[in-house]
Amino acid sequence: MSLGDLQADILGALQRLRKATARDIMEEVGGEKHLAYTTVSTVLDRLHRKGLVRRTRVKGRGGAKYLYSYAAPIGMRSNLVDRAVAQLVNAFGPSIVPTIYDSLEQISKEDVSELKRKVARARR
Repeated sequence: MSLGDLQADILGALQRLRKATARDIMEEVGGEKHLAYTTVSTVLDRLHRKGLVRRTRVKGRGGAKYLYSYAAPIGMRSNLVDRAVAQLVNAFGPSIVPTIYDSLEQISKEDVSELKRKVARARR
C-alpha cells in the first residue's frame, strides 16, 4: 500500500486534529492548496477503505456526515515507512540515507534516540 502526497497531507491533518469532519480537514490542509470538499471526502473514503482512518456517522446541519479519526495501527505505519524508505533507497541509492537522517530534526529527541538504537541494531 502506498500513499500519495494528498493522502499523507490529509492523514497528517487528521493526526493534528484528532477527530474532524471532511470540512475541518479541508480547512486545515486546503490553505494554499484550495482543495474541494469533494476531493477531501473522496480521499478520506479511500483512507477509510485502507484502514488508515475510522469514521463515525453523526448528525450535521445538512443531515448525516462522518467524523473521522486516525486509525493506522503501528504495524501498518511501520510497513508504510519501510516501503517508502526502500523506494527512496531504490531510486537514489544509499546516498539518500544521510538526507533522510537530516530530516529527523522534525521529530522529538526521544524518537531520534530510539531510531538510532534501531539503526545500530540493524547494522549488527
